Amino acid sequence: MPSVIATIRVKEEKIEEAKSFLKKLSAETLANESGTLAYIPHQHKEDPTTFTFYEKYESDEAFAIHGKNLASKNAEFGDLLAGRPEIIYVEEL
Repeated sequence: MPSVIATIRVKEEKIEEAKSFLKKLSAETLANESGTLAYIPHQHKEDPTTFTFYEKYESDEAFAIHGKNLASKNAEFGDLLAGRPEIIYVEEL
């Protein structure tokens, strides 16, 4: 099963907006993408501008569907970011 660990940094003045957006995004993703098994945002305690997602997908196809759906959120999401996301692709053993 493909999994992703994604770390993003948001603008300091956008922390609360980012938290709200990421919670909503997580709920929508899990409700609308049956192949997404886990989509869990975490906020770093030592740096509240940093968030890490743990994502788990049923298949590569489910991951591709998520990518297409996430692309539709780029305009809303892009304004929150303070740099490029760091994406690590892993496979569950």
